[in-house]
Amino acid sequence: MRTTINISDSVLRETIALYNTENRSQAIETALREAIRHKKLQGLKSLKGKIEFSMTKEDVESLRSLELDE
Repeated sequence: MRTTINISDSVLRETIALYNTENRSQAIETALREAIRHKKLQGLKSLKGKIEFSMTKEDVESLRSLELDE
């Protein structure tokens, strides 16, 4: 999608350097994707301790061994 936005030169230069991208568009898209990923992870972290699993430690180890055997 093509759009026009105003971003300060210093922020844009820092973003390009931080993500080591070849152009401004790549830098902005990468930064936005990282921001989305970060927000989603924050949402998952906020659920810590609120979801109860009925699996025992032995159940988890059994599933892990099945995954390794595949």
